[in-house]
Amino acid sequence: MLCAVLAALPAGCGPSEEPPAKAVAPDSKQIDAAMRAIEAYMAADKPSEAVFVAEKLAADASGLMRAHEIHGRALVALAMQPDLPTEDRAAVFARAADAYMRAAALAPTNGPLQHATGVVCDTAGRHADAVRAYEAAHADEPGNAQFALYLGMARARDGRMDDARALIEDAERAMPESSDPKAALADLAMRSGDTVRARAKIAEARALSPTSNELRVADARMRRMSGAPGESLELLLALDAPLRRESACAEEIAAAYTALGKLREAAATLDESASARPNDWKRALRAAAAWTRAGDPVKATIAAEAAGLAGAPPSEMREALSGASGPRPGGTPTP
Repeated sequence: MLCAVLAALPAGCGPSEEPPAKAVAPDSKQIDAAMRAIEAYMAADKPSEAVFVAEKLAADASGLMRAHEIHGRALVALAMQPDLPTEDRAAVFARAADAYMRAAALAPTNGPLQHATGVVCDTAGRHADAVRAYEAAHADEPGNAQFALYLGMARARDGRMDDARALIEDAERAMPESSDPKAALADLAMRSGDTVRARAKIAEARALSPTSNELRVADARMRRMSGAPGESLELLLALDAPLRRESACAEEIAAAYTALGKLREAAATLDESASARPNDWKRALRAAAAWTRAGDPVKATIAAEAAGLAGAPPSEMREALSGASGPRPGGTPTP
């Protein structure tokens, strides 16, 4: 769900006419020219050029909210480039979160901007910052169902189940034709150990968005976690090979194989996913750890070496080869 929102971050987030706070900014013609150049670069799928211009604009117009907002958007566009190495992607998302937070600080009652800031901070792994932004967005527009939904999902991650349920149910009532609140309620039920309700709500969500692969993976995860890994595999193995190799799908297939005691099949699934994204060393390390658990040190070493070529830290490579690298496939579903 977060990736879909990132791909559609609004071009501008509410009112933007506030004057510079301290330093004298470039004149309005210079600002407008820079903004047009940045938008043109992003439209042409040239995020590096957009970031270059946006960084200068944000530095020269440091008191202007929209300068920081467009800087953040340009960085998000750069971070979402498919061939960007894992470490670079994380670093760019961190910079995007910083840019959005600077913009949000200049417009604390701008609900759309606060919500966008929350989404970017969430993606950057800065949960506390995301929660504060979601709270600000919801406070500014308490009737906005999307803002309630995201704050509810954040509350669930913090273990505040009653608050989360109330917010998400409000969103469900306000958006009866949207699958998102129903999927969030399924996740909430799974976190609370109510597998029957979880499977019922995810079925409702999928009925509203039958072509969503994200919901298919969520459905498969909930089936596995409720004790039916065979059903999970049946759902996911029906997908075309490129979709099966996507990280979330491959990890769930591997988790289902692992639950069935098929460790080599699990490792092979993660290996194929890693091969599809050679710059993503985290995928390669997951494959290395899986091969280690499957008892194949040769393939584990090959996968670990591929991770090293993609920039994996040596310490994490050693952990993967010891079988101790990261969580095993599966676990609690996330929104």
